Amino acid sequence: MSYLQVPRMIFSGLFQADVSTVNNDPLHYDTADFRSNYQLPGPGASNGWWNPQGTGAWRFTDCTVKRVYYRDGGWCGQAGVDPVVGVAINGADNRVEGKLVDLDPEQQGVSEVWGFQFLLGNPRQGQGFRADFEVTPFTDMWIRYPEKHSDTRFGAFYQSILTNIGWQEDLFSSRFLQELVGEGAPEKLSIRFNVDRFCDDRLAANFTYGRVVGAIGLYDEAEPRKFVRGRHFFPAAGQKLGRGAALLENQKVYLDLGNSVPTVGEEGALKDLGELSLVILPPKDKLDLENLSIPAGNILGAIQYQAPGWYEETAGIQVITISKEQWKRAKTASLGIVVTDSSGQKRLLWEESAMYARADAFVFRLNCGDVAETTLYATKWGQPLKDKRVKLVLYNDMVVLPPTEGPPAGTPADGLSFPSEVKTDKEGKAILSFKGGSVHNPRGYIDGQVYGVRYIVEGNDSLPGSSSDICNFLVWDDFKAPEEPTWVRDIAPIFQQYANLYPIMKPIVDLGNYGSVSERLMILKTVFDLPMSHPNYMPVTRDLSRGKSEMIRQFLDKPIYWQCETVDDLKQALQLAIELEHATIPPYLTALYSIKPGHNVTVANLIRSVVIEEMLHMSLACNILVAIGGHPVINQPEFLPRYPGSLPAGLSADLTVRLRRCSIEQIRDVFMAIEEPEETLDESRGDVRPGDQDEHHNYTIGWFYTQIAEGLERLSEAGEVTFGHEDEQVAGMIGEHELFKIDSLEKALEAIGEIMEQGEGASVLDPTEGDDELSHYYKFAEIVHGRRIVIKKKGFKYSGEQIPFDSDGVYPMMDDPDMAKLPVDSQAYKLSTQFNEAYLALLNGLHETFNGEPERLTDALGLMYTLDLLARRLMVTPSGRGDGTTAGPSFQWPLGW
Repeated sequence: MSYLQVPRMIFSGLFQADVSTVNNDPLHYDTADFRSNYQLPGPGASNGWWNPQGTGAWRFTDCTVKRVYYRDGGWCGQAGVDPVVGVAINGADNRVEGKLVDLDPEQQGVSEVWGFQFLLGNPRQGQGFRADFEVTPFTDMWIRYPEKHSDTRFGAFYQSILTNIGWQEDLFSSRFLQELVGEGAPEKLSIRFNVDRFCDDRLAANFTYGRVVGAIGLYDEAEPRKFVRGRHFFPAAGQKLGRGAALLENQKVYLDLGNSVPTVGEEGALKDLGELSLVILPPKDKLDLENLSIPAGNILGAIQYQAPGWYEETAGIQVITISKEQWKRAKTASLGIVVTDSSGQKRLLWEESAMYARADAFVFRLNCGDVAETTLYATKWGQPLKDKRVKLVLYNDMVVLPPTEGPPAGTPADGLSFPSEVKTDKEGKAILSFKGGSVHNPRGYIDGQVYGVRYIVEGNDSLPGSSSDICNFLVWDDFKAPEEPTWVRDIAPIFQQYANLYPIMKPIVDLGNYGSVSERLMILKTVFDLPMSHPNYMPVTRDLSRGKSEMIRQFLDKPIYWQCETVDDLKQALQLAIELEHATIPPYLTALYSIKPGHNVTVANLIRSVVIEEMLHMSLACNILVAIGGHPVINQPEFLPRYPGSLPAGLSADLTVRLRRCSIEQIRDVFMAIEEPEETLDESRGDVRPGDQDEHHNYTIGWFYTQIAEGLERLSEAGEVTFGHEDEQVAGMIGEHELFKIDSLEKALEAIGEIMEQGEGASVLDPTEGDDELSHYYKFAEIVHGRRIVIKKKGFKYSGEQIPFDSDGVYPMMDDPDMAKLPVDSQAYKLSTQFNEAYLALLNGLHETFNGEPERLTDALGLMYTLDLLARRLMVTPSGRGDGTTAGPSFQWPLGW
């Protein structure tokens, strides 16, 4: 029994697949090369494609029962006759919707529905039933709507079973449901639905929706779950059609052409192919396609596919009753579907393949050592093909199916093991067994490797036509977790990738930010502990190995930010420090550039002094890293922060750093938050209070540098780190401050002390203590309070000379400039391109300076003047967005580089 036979329910309506398209491109998985515009929508394969903010949700909507078929062959399409007709079919009503999940960014041809709940009627009111949809991939994808050039073209089907069925008593007012339930409620049902007409046009009202038409029937445990073990039709040579299937039973042919006929027009009507008939074909050696002749007795029946509402009310299923003689002949001959023209000439459109084989399950995820099995069913004219040899070979031609090129698949070959040959039993079945091997990150920035395995039944060596005809595998990396994972070394690289690929998650938890993660530990623990099939499972793409998942769970139980146990740990922290110092410069410079000449002079001078010191801090951090044998990385895309976004290293949980014109709000909410000390003075009470911290600690920049200092001391005392490489370090003046070389632990600690004092201050009670200059935090606080600081006996007050701020003295720059937001033919776009190319030149110069060419510093810093000129031109150039704003510097990696 299956969805094809009776009793059978037909439903149709809409489905939604709100997928995130950032992860459609394998290149977007490369965190080192991830660009901010990848999270913005773009035409075609550009930016983050057509739906970067997708939730991944899969659901039915506006879907109802159209028709039911009874055991006696009769049917009903009227609610007044059978109350189940017209009843709504939806997704979950007591949990989140299912998810549509690719096997891998490099295998998007077998995407699966996970965690989908099927709902007939309203069980809360005692009507209908609720069931779980067993995970399954789409099958036999093809170009069904060739008039379009987007995802709207494609059609496919999902076939699976419904389990964990919760039947309601009110069902039994329906004759159909009474027959479906029978004497005992079935534990499983067979379901198949066809999907097509998906809309990926962001401006359309039905964006992310498509058409779904399906059928439900009883399920027989002896039958496959993912396809029909029967007769299978393939397009004849030269025909651009989908595949079909049929069952022969008791002189009836149950024919399914639901995913077979092309569609036309905006309404999705089935293309008129002409007068179609199901026939028994002559033997292969007598089949003359040029002069096809079919005896009248071999014509089994007409196919009524052009009848009004046929597709939506039948799901493409038609039952044809045949004679005993036809039944006898059909059991040992190939069937076909022909079209007859006005002259009576017949032409073959679909032809049955006498021998057919398919693996029931054909999508697998394996860790090293995991074993997966699937049942292969081999048939000839729908009957079991017994005692046949089946060869298994690696076959990756159908595996790598993304629209853009990524790393090569299928290597190493021993990453997946399986027998070279098996044999079918008397029922035409063979068990295929596969074992995951030891894969060690062959694709670099994408975990694991994808493989395809082709099965070749003796006597039938035809090539597979789609990814559904092979077994598809993702074998994860053989990953060994450290005993005590830390955020900086182990977790951040994984979570940052997810933060990049699923921007929709950021309002819930910013996975790239340690503070945000630590605030939501309980939520993350819950979702990581769910079964993989649950729609709330983390990660939503099911692309994380068991080893990494276990490491993340271990971290969530004991969230250690960073441990300086080795020199490599220290080097990693210093690289983060360099990135951290650099990340503060673009927002400060943007505010500075936005101030009109001659306006807000004191404010501009204060911001400029902070920028100069941040450059000094970045340079000092570079010198420390060079001194212990490291090599600063400055000119790579991953070095560039993304705005709006978190600080590098996941510091300051609640802070989102943005590029905005100068304002009191930007200085108070962003700049002061960046520079916030671990302790501040409550001016109203005159006492000291901790910085903005919670039970997990709101990790500040000062705290981070304290950990680095302690690591330097500990490793230096242990003799594991020494200081040298002075000829590769940079010395000189940056503004009024000395950039000095690091030749000892003392000098390294002096540099860190200077960075901390200039940033957050040396004293809570006296912001001028140290070098008699205000720290960055208090310089910004003066601007916010509008007055200079006056030191008192027990603290200080903002009661000195006024620091006026005139908002009219600031250009109306757009928030968070991004080249992807600018019209490509605008002057703003051209200037932004020039700015970012000059910015990259500066980073290249600094990279060379701190990697063995210290004499290049002057040339590199000279580019700052070029940036200044270009930025100020951007500030007076209309953005082209029609909202009265001007453009601004985006500090991005240049597009196309």
